[in-house]
Amino acid sequence: METRRFPFKSTLLVLLITAAAIAATISYYRYALAPPDDVIVIKEVRFHPAGGEIPPAEDDPGWIGIPLPHDWSSSSRPTLEGWYAFELPLNVPPNRLWAMYLPRVTSNVRAFLNNEAIGSGGRFETPVARNWSRPLYFSIPNGVLHNEINTFTLRVKTDTGSPGYLGIIYLGPDELLRPIFERAHRLRIGIVENTTVALLLVSALILGLWITRPRDTLHGWFAAMSLTWATHNLNLLVVEIPFSLKMWESLRYLTVGWFTVLLNTAMHRFIGYQNRRLELHIYGVALAGSLILLILPLDGGFFFFTKVIWTSAALLLGLYTALRVSLAWWRSWNVEYLIGICTGVPILISGMHDWLRLNGFVAREHGHLIQYSAPVLLLGFSVILLMRYVRALNHSENLIGSMEAQIEKKRRQLEANFRKVQKLEHERLLADERERIMRDMHDGVGGHLVSALAMTEGDLIKTREFKEVLGNALMDLRLMIDSLGQTEGDLLHVLGALRARLQPVLEQSGIEMNWQVHDLPAIPNLGPGRILQIMRILQEAITNVLKHAQARTLTVTTGSADNAVFVEIRDDGRGLDPNATQGHGLGNMRYRAREAGVGLQIEEAGPGTRVRVTIPLDDHHPQ
Repeated sequence: METRRFPFKSTLLVLLITAAAIAATISYYRYALAPPDDVIVIKEVRFHPAGGEIPPAEDDPGWIGIPLPHDWSSSSRPTLEGWYAFELPLNVPPNRLWAMYLPRVTSNVRAFLNNEAIGSGGRFETPVARNWSRPLYFSIPNGVLHNEINTFTLRVKTDTGSPGYLGIIYLGPDELLRPIFERAHRLRIGIVENTTVALLLVSALILGLWITRPRDTLHGWFAAMSLTWATHNLNLLVVEIPFSLKMWESLRYLTVGWFTVLLNTAMHRFIGYQNRRLELHIYGVALAGSLILLILPLDGGFFFFTKVIWTSAALLLGLYTALRVSLAWWRSWNVEYLIGICTGVPILISGMHDWLRLNGFVAREHGHLIQYSAPVLLLGFSVILLMRYVRALNHSENLIGSMEAQIEKKRRQLEANFRKVQKLEHERLLADERERIMRDMHDGVGGHLVSALAMTEGDLIKTREFKEVLGNALMDLRLMIDSLGQTEGDLLHVLGALRARLQPVLEQSGIEMNWQVHDLPAIPNLGPGRILQIMRILQEAITNVLKHAQARTLTVTTGSADNAVFVEIRDDGRGLDPNATQGHGLGNMRYRAREAGVGLQIEEAGPGTRVRVTIPLDDHHPQ
């Protein structure tokens, strides 16, 4: 992780803001739960530790006077059920709605006024409805209150491991009490409900991020941690539990312990701390404790283990985690670590408070507080994710800018190299073409000129033969020049140039040319080298007609078939003499055909001779 050092003054400012936020939260908490004004406050009642659907008689000796709030855990006579009663003289107009407000009761209550039921918190059968964190509000119907002494009776029942409790009772007009109740309900239930939904949504979102990027293990641990916390919050929201009390209490305490274990692992990943052995020991102890918790029966031993051992171990692990993150921040002054500390402080403080309350060191008046630190956790982690996203976005933009600069640099280098390669290729092609021209001149024109030079060395020059040799040299030179034209695979251009060179010679010899040349497809790789070889084959075929065929007509035909084009020269002369010895002409034609990569057929035409040159269209022969 990239280190982001935070100045000391800025760090102090963040810590002060965090402290101010905690103080503001505590102030709002006290304001939301502040007792209402101008209402009747009941602080003295009578209590009887009896069960049943009907309260004990008023003269029963079991009734004792007690102050409210009343905590059964401090009673010398432990009980799971009891009755409260008090009398109140009232003079209430018949058209004014009154109500009873109970800020806190454990775990369930049913209220009676003048022996008529006015409200109930839910199921009284085991498992009893759980209202220990939920404020209750009972409206008093018109006409039930008497303009004399009114007797209020409350039946309170709880379950094993959760001592009964009844807080101060408030009576008054509905318009005065209801806003106070609704404010307390939003604080204790509404915030927890919204937080739980947010935890579930965030768990799903972060889990999706982890599935798409498994290497970001912090996302997976945070999703598991949020899901565990959301499950624990159900203990505050579910009134009538759907399964046995033992299973519910086990789930309640298991989620507390495993949240701390998952938080420890997540913080290790967060600060980059690697200690697999320590984590394995922590998970081993947690698994062993979970097994003990599940095996123990729901009695005093179960609650001693959960409240004293299990929750204490969770608190100690939370303290260790906080110290580990604080040490990492002190060493690096990383701003994300500072946010982690500010997020963990409310969790740690509320966790210590709940541990003290659970073990009887502080009053039960305000209930648990750990649930209120969940929004801080969500906010802190969201800020960290946002910071990482912004940092990753900035890094990506810088990287893209750097890559674009590198790409532009490489593009210019490639363009320069391409120009160099083009120049080298052009020079190579020029060298190859010069070499080919020199070779063709040496083999063609040079050969004819050497023959002509040899004729001049004798005493008598044969004019006709000498003229023929020079004419052949000139014709070969013209063919070489014609082959250099830009044909782009156009064979008709080549044939047109050949006709322009040879038709006058045919006419002088009295041979008529029948030109049956048609459009042909473009031929790939029809470069100067191949063109020259094809033209020499055709020239040799026409020369043979002039010298030996005694023909009157010469027909030039073109066509295409079987993915190839052909040029055919046919005469109506005497044809091939089977008894005659083949000269160098036919051998040269076949040699040139192999060099050019074309097919060559020389056969009797009846009358005359047919020479066909076939050029493949898919040929890859070099130019």
